[in-house]
Amino acid sequence: MDALSPAEVTAGFVNTGAKKAAQPYYVSFFKAWMAGWMLCFGAMLVQLIQGGSGTLRTDYPALISLLAAFFFPVGLLMLVMTGQELVTAHLMFMPMALLKRRIKAWELLVNWIVVFFGNLAGALCYVAFMGHYSHLYNTDALIKYSQTVSISKTGEGWGPCVLRGIGCNFLVCTAVWLGAGSRENSSKIMAIHFPAMLFVFLGFEHVVVNMYYIPMGMLNGSGVKVSHYIAQSMIPSLIGNIIGGCLLGIPMVLFYESPELPLFDRLPGRKRSARRPSVIVERSSGQVTPIDNQSVIDHSVKPGKERS
Repeated sequence: MDALSPAEVTAGFVNTGAKKAAQPYYVSFFKAWMAGWMLCFGAMLVQLIQGGSGTLRTDYPALISLLAAFFFPVGLLMLVMTGQELVTAHLMFMPMALLKRRIKAWELLVNWIVVFFGNLAGALCYVAFMGHYSHLYNTDALIKYSQTVSISKTGEGWGPCVLRGIGCNFLVCTAVWLGAGSRENSSKIMAIHFPAMLFVFLGFEHVVVNMYYIPMGMLNGSGVKVSHYIAQSMIPSLIGNIIGGCLLGIPMVLFYESPELPLFDRLPGRKRSARRPSVIVERSSGQVTPIDNQSVIDHSVKPGKERS
């Protein structure tokens, strides 16, 4: 089988969460800055297609949306393939590592904060220099479209925004998951592309992508205030993204890397059996390689004693 199994990908992400928690904060921040910057290339492309389509967008809205969504994943592919830090992926694998007790709760929170603000800094730099000062929004149609997007994304209401955030990050994390399970680049690209394309076409809300859409419209005169953006879009979409990431990551841990749960083991009909050690993986040159558990020496077990 050319792809990694779900159990191997699960173990790989648990290990990734532990490694990211131990990574220096300045490295996490600047890799997150790069991820926010890269993701905005795809977001800008979507706006240039949508805003520059003229009457085609009004006559064939689904077709133009499909075309824009098809090209959006270029930014996500860039950041995933170069190993940058996107907070929406961290919302999946950091809880996985926490559930397996590989990290502490405060390490999860600190990681999320550092990566979130790194993404925000990268996105705002892109908005300012690549979007605004570059004068690429040089037509009334593009400027008006960016204003419309900024207003609409801050006027959905909390409930719809949270739900759209859930759908978004479930698909984004599925894309990252499928990419991690692929062994070579062409397969990774195909695996990441279609779930990412789907969340854009369906109109779901990605907290980092909105760091481009909404500030871009604000700079172009939408009239949306920073406080309104934070309260009506950033916070609810982030909450939805957290739920969406956990909705994929946590069940995968329970399916393939179930932690020690004494109460669960005492339930009627639950057979007691020796737990098999977790799959251990190594990452080298971007690949995830399973290691035979039998070859791993547990130095915590003293001679003459067996692991219970």
